[in-house]
Amino acid sequence: MNAACPLSLGGRGLGRGGSLYGNECHPPPLPQPLPHEVGGEQGRFRVLNPLFRALVERELKNRFLGGVLSPVWWLAQPLLTLGVYALVFGLFMRSPVPAKYGDSFVAYLAVGLWPWLAFAESVTRSATALISQSALITKTALPRAWVPLSVVLVTFALNWLALTVIVLLFKLMGFSVHLSGILFSLPTWLALGFTAMGLAWIVSTAQILVRDIEGMLGPLFMLLSFVCGIQYGLDSIPAAWRDAVLANPFTHAIARLHDTYLAGAGPALADAWLLAGAALVALLGYAFFRRVAPHVDDYL
Repeated sequence: MNAACPLSLGGRGLGRGGSLYGNECHPPPLPQPLPHEVGGEQGRFRVLNPLFRALVERELKNRFLGGVLSPVWWLAQPLLTLGVYALVFGLFMRSPVPAKYGDSFVAYLAVGLWPWLAFAESVTRSATALISQSALITKTALPRAWVPLSVVLVTFALNWLALTVIVLLFKLMGFSVHLSGILFSLPTWLALGFTAMGLAWIVSTAQILVRDIEGMLGPLFMLLSFVCGIQYGLDSIPAAWRDAVLANPFTHAIARLHDTYLAGAGPALADAWLLAGAALVALLGYAFFRRVAPHVDDYL
């Protein structure tokens, strides 16, 4: 046997020089792991990040290139809703604005309604996210949880940007708004986003089994919007209903938005409570998703 290579067969081997592997005594390369197996969890995120970016890009293309009016509809729809609410509650019903928030009902309505529309839209659009992306889910290593997550992320990012532009315009027009609210409202935006994330994970899996869920979400969120203090000040709530309205956690989120954008309020303990509650909803939603999602592939 060749002393230079313990695996040679004295010239009778399979490779040149009597070695199993040719002239060099090198074993064949080990089988390479699949892309989604590289480096454990850290490697998975490294490899799958491009897929997640592609998912976000696809969501953005659906928003801006889905139809003739798509490039402007993402901004026009909230503006139209704001206009209808302003006419009904501001002009016809003359809902009062609390003194500490100035005298502009349009500004009062906008800073509460816009984040709420982002919340409602993200959950509603997420309901069909897994169904609409079923081909992508089954053909790639993309985690299912990232599909509704991308919807929530894009929806909140676009609506936060839109409201920021609106607030800047309000300031230029002389409305009583505080630009510091763009920064100090972020914890409330995050709390609404985390809550939407948890609900999105739940409804996206439930929609696969019960296809009517998406249709029920719109009326439900519209009903909830009337008991959050979006269209009226909390001081104007009748005493018989005040406790019920204040028991709604969304009421406190809307109040924080009014405080930061219109009253110039800074960070508060309420921000921590809202974030803690929202994180709990997100964790519960993700636990539900992890439990149920692997068992619904046959229904996609």
